[in-house]
Amino acid sequence: MNVFIILSILVIVIGVILLLVNPSVLFKLNWSEKTGKEKFLMFMFYGVLVYIINIIFWIIK
Repeated sequence: MNVFIILSILVIVIGVILLLVNPSVLFKLNWSEKTGKEKFLMFMFYGVLVYIINIIFWIIK
């Protein structure tokens, strides 16, 4: 039960990040041209995305 609560919170976080951040910040990998805030948002986005995938595979297994 707790896994589904965490999963729903993470999906909401991903949605908020996608709504607030310009897609070029998340999907263009021009690392030298990014500011510290953009790097942090990119790490947070991909970190949460990997965590969601990990939870889904854990549920399937």
